[in-house]
Amino acid sequence: MDSTSNKFWRIELNGDSHTVTFGRAGTDGQSKTKTFADADAAKKDYDKLISAKLKKGYVDADSASAATGEDADALPVLAFRSILKEDDVGHNAKTFIGKRIADYDPNKKPTAGGKTVYRFRSDWDSQDCVPNLKHFLETDAAREAVGIVIGNWTGDDTGTDPSEVIELLCQNSKRLAALKAIYLGDIISEECEMSWIQQSDIGPLLKAFPNLELLRTRGGENLKIGHLKHDNLRGLICESGGLRAEVVRQIGRSKFPALEHLELWLGTDEYGGDSSVEDLQPILSGDLFPQLKYLGLRNCDFVDDIAAVIVNSPLIQRIETLDLSLGVLTDEGGRALLSLPTDGTLQHVNLHFNYMTNDVIKELKKLPLKMDLSKPSHMDQDDEWRFVAVGE
Repeated sequence: MDSTSNKFWRIELNGDSHTVTFGRAGTDGQSKTKTFADADAAKKDYDKLISAKLKKGYVDADSASAATGEDADALPVLAFRSILKEDDVGHNAKTFIGKRIADYDPNKKPTAGGKTVYRFRSDWDSQDCVPNLKHFLETDAAREAVGIVIGNWTGDDTGTDPSEVIELLCQNSKRLAALKAIYLGDIISEECEMSWIQQSDIGPLLKAFPNLELLRTRGGENLKIGHLKHDNLRGLICESGGLRAEVVRQIGRSKFPALEHLELWLGTDEYGGDSSVEDLQPILSGDLFPQLKYLGLRNCDFVDDIAAVIVNSPLIQRIETLDLSLGVLTDEGGRALLSLPTDGTLQHVNLHFNYMTNDVIKELKKLPLKMDLSKPSHMDQDDEWRFVAVGE
């Protein structure tokens, strides 16, 4: 899937031909088959096309999907992919779990079959989020909903938390029997800066929805995970300008045996992010999350410290993707990452938005890994004014 424009592209090799399927995420797309002189020629063109797409920013999810052995009813690993570039945070999500997002309109009949994910939000001049959600919960479409997106729940930036929305979802968990994914906080800066978003205890959602596979939140203020056990959760994403150390420690005490995708936006202490690399040790020890494929420690102002220790972490020996993007990675951290293992399962390293010099970037490009080194800063290495991609 293209990380910036909600497109997908898929290719299947079959002897002396290959078939490409492409289109907008959430649609079936269109397919084209091309036949070659022999199987070797088909394979050569197949590899060439894949390489070109990866360079354009498409995400390779094939290896992760195959490794999980996921069934047809499970969310694809690709569904856990969050924002990839720092510019994307200024736009409301257009897709979620590979499906089109539509703002819920109580005057229109909702699409059946769970084909559309509905977003419930309030505008500046309205308080429609909760009323519209209540209306939806009374429809037959609620029973088929696979995903739900909650946008701005208050319509202003007065600091109201989403506890009323969480309670409403939990009270109707039986009506939402098919629900596998929740995005709590699809709020852009024009509505409320990320560091101003008042979150709440998301533990009740984990308790009320035992079949939930993905929980994505935005905003770190007052975020709490009060229920630390879930047998089926495969993706946990916490986006913030500053994630409190206690939340990181809660995750370090959790029991999520099926977790494959863990993404924490650690932020900076200026916006409440008071964690350190020591708080991450239970995660980096490798004793937690035996199914983990993707580890994202993003938007972090102590990412150099993370780089120094993660190269020796037992966890790095068995994950497929390491994401340290959006932070203030300097040459110090970049040189540490030159020691990343290249003989294990690690395939992708995302270092988008960094503060490394060209010399270190050139050295990292020599590693036999798929490296995203896009958008390096041109700031001087000695400049003390370095910023994470998303603070306020």
